[in-house]
Amino acid sequence: MTLSLPNLPSVGLETKSLRARFGQNKTDCIATGDTIDLSLKMPVLGSQDTEYIISQPGQIYQKLGFHIIETADRFVGALVQEVDFPLEQAAYEIYLNFLELTKDWNLFRVWNYIPYINEEFCGLENYRSFCKGRSLAFEAFYGEEFNFKMPAASAVGINDNKLVLYFIAGKERATNIENPEQVPAFNYPKQYGPRSPSFARGTVVLQDGKHIGYLSGTASIKSHESVTLRNISEQFHTTLDNMSLVFERMGLLHERMSFHGTMPDPAKYDRRFKVYIRHLEDAEYIQNLFAQSIFASEDDHILYLRSDICRFELDLEIEAIIAER
Repeated sequence: MTLSLPNLPSVGLETKSLRARFGQNKTDCIATGDTIDLSLKMPVLGSQDTEYIISQPGQIYQKLGFHIIETADRFVGALVQEVDFPLEQAAYEIYLNFLELTKDWNLFRVWNYIPYINEEFCGLENYRSFCKGRSLAFEAFYGEEFNFKMPAASAVGINDNKLVLYFIAGKERATNIENPEQVPAFNYPKQYGPRSPSFARGTVVLQDGKHIGYLSGTASIKSHESVTLRNISEQFHTTLDNMSLVFERMGLLHERMSFHGTMPDPAKYDRRFKVYIRHLEDAEYIQNLFAQSIFASEDDHILYLRSDICRFELDLEIEAIIAER
C-alpha cells in the first residue's frame, strides 16, 4: 500500500518513487531510472519487506550526499554513509547538511538507522554519541531555541557500519505533538546522555482537509523512565497506550481507553506500521498480539523487523503513519 498523496501536474514529469527494502545483504542507496532504492541490512520477521515513501510525478537528483525526489509539494530523500566511531562528528556533519537541504520545507518525518546502536566507543554508547552530534547540529543551524523545529523521528539499530537517514518534508504546515504522559525527549535529564534526543513524539499535517499523522518510534517509557520491563507483553501494552495518547492529541482518536491499545479506525484511515523487535524469540508472539490489538485488516501495511532499540533494556518499538481517507 502506498500512502495517498496529492499529485503534481504531470505535464513533462514522470512518476518517481522512493522505496526502502529491508532484509537485504548490504546497506546502500542507488537511483536507477525513476526509482530511488534504499536497501537495508535489517532482518525481516514478517511477510512484508518494502516500505514505499513516495510515488509521484517529480524530479530525481542528488545533493549534499542525499538522493532526492522533489515534487510540487513533497521533498523526500535518503542518505547512506559509511561512518567512523564515535558517531558524534558524522552525525553532526550529516545533520548540518540535512538541515541546509530542507530549510525551505517543513519537516514531517525522519528515520535514522544507527550502526551498532547499543555498543560503546570511547566510553559513550553509539546512540548517545549520535544524539549529541544531531542536537549540536540543530543548535548550530537554528540557535538555542531549536526544539520547536524537531519533527517526528525514530532511531533504531542496524548491524552495519553505515548510518542511514531518510525523510519526508512538504509545503503544508506541520504541527508537532507530545505525549502528556512522557517528558518530551528533548527535555530528558542528563542521565540519558550528554545531549537529549532531537525529536517530537509525533507530527500531524492537514492536507486537503484530511489529517496525516506521523508517529515517532514509541516504546515502553512513562515520564522519562523505561517501565513495565518484566516481560514483552507488559512492554507491548505500555507502548500501545503511548501510541494511542499521541494519536488522540493528533485528532485521530476520539474515545481513547487507557491500556486498551485503541488505534485509529481501519475503516477511516490508511495505516502503516513498523514494529521493531529486539529478540527473535518474541517475534511470533508480538506479530499475533499486534494484529489482534489493532484489529488489523488486509489493507494495513505492517513491517516486522529485527532491530536493537535505542535503550538496551527495551525490547520493542513501534512507529506509524496514519492517513485519513
